[in-house]
Order: sequence, then structure tokens, then C-alpha cells
Amino acid sequence: MNSETSSIHLEPARGTALSDDAPDIQDCWNKIGTAGDGSCTELETVVHCRNCAVFSEASNRLLERLPSAEYQRELTEHFAEPKVEKPLGKLPLIVFRIGAEWLALPAPVLQQVSEFRFIHSLPHRRQSVVLGLANVRGELLVCVSIGRLLGLEQDVHKGKTGTARSRLLVINRDGSRLAFPVDEVGGIERFQQDELRQVPATVAKSAATFARGVLSWRGKSVGCLDEELLFTALNRNLE
Repeated sequence: MNSETSSIHLEPARGTALSDDAPDIQDCWNKIGTAGDGSCTELETVVHCRNCAVFSEASNRLLERLPSAEYQRELTEHFAEPKVEKPLGKLPLIVFRIGAEWLALPAPVLQQVSEFRFIHSLPHRRQSVVLGLANVRGELLVCVSIGRLLGLEQDVHKGKTGTARSRLLVINRDGSRLAFPVDEVGGIERFQQDELRQVPATVAKSAATFARGVLSWRGKSVGCLDEELLFTALNRNLE
């Protein structure tokens, strides 16, 4: 529609009632202006009503009008209503066991669950968190011991003659791709974020350092690990 012939209206925002004692606004632009018959002599100078001082003044008066008592009452009632808390989203976690401890990491960091692979130890790394290298689907990955990092155990890899873990979990965060052995994988579970409880004081200090909290799962306590702190510590051990 042509802007020169369309009607120009200054109205309050939708749902806003104006005070009854507010002064009336004379909409000359809809009568003798560009939206009217165009007989206003000011048009020779301003060309269009939107450039006119009368139109601007009317706009300001409209914005300065006070809302009606009815509108103020409705607005007060709206903000006085009790706030309805939205339910927290579910947190997907990969649950696994190392030794006697059940642990969990955010599922997005998990890339693969693999059968256990022989870990080739590295020189001068016997008691390190770094266990060695493992061939996972043709790719050599650095294997680390989360159990050793958390202080849950002293020796998680017995070598050729010993008993190794049953699975390897491959995790990745910001391009840091690592594998670590576990005894059992419970799968990916979803928890409500408000289910996360504080870490009990009885948990070993080293384990508590990396824990965001504790979850209850199938009658067991699961330590939810902070992936950022965990990867930072693991990468530091790679240096």
C-alpha cells in the first residue's frame, strides 16, 4: 500500500488502556494531512506529516499519557502471581565402574565404548596416570588411569600376564582424545539436574576434587565427575 495514501494512526500499545483524564490528541494528519485530503498548507514545507512538528508533539503526548487505573491493576496482579519454576532439563551421563566405585561423565564427551585392548606401556611411566598406548580400531590412543588419578587404586594395568579391565572408554573434549579402562559400563542414563547432591565428606579428597556431586542410581552412589577439571588434570599428566 502506498505510504502517501495510507492512514496514519497514533495509538497506544496493544493492551494498554490510557487514563480517562488524558488530553485528547487531534489527529489532523488523518483529516487534512497526507492521510486525509492533503489540504494542510504546512505540507508545502514539510512534504509529509511525519516531518511536521505537530505530528511529533502528538507522538510525545501519547507516550507521556498515564495508563488507566484498570490497566495498572491488571499489571499489578500479573506480577504478583507466584512464579512457576520450569523443570530442569535432564542431564545425560555415561555411567561406569572402576574397582568398587561407580562414576559418571557427561555423555557428550564419550566417543566410543570398546573392548579392552592391550596397553603398550611407555618408558619411565610405570606409576604414572598415563598407562601407555592402545590400538583402538587402527588408531593409537593414549590410555590413562582415571582410577589412579582419583586415588581409587594403585595399579590398574597388570601387563601381559595380569588381568586387565573389561572395557575401554574413549573420550574427547576440545580435541583432546583419550582412552581409559573400566571394569563395567552401566550405559547412558538421564538424571534431573536437581538430583545431584553434594559430595559426602567421607569421600577421599583426591576423588572429591574432581566430583561435581553424587547421584543415586539403582541403589548405588555414583560420583559425577567434572569433565573440565578431569581433562585439565589428565592433559597435565601427558606433558
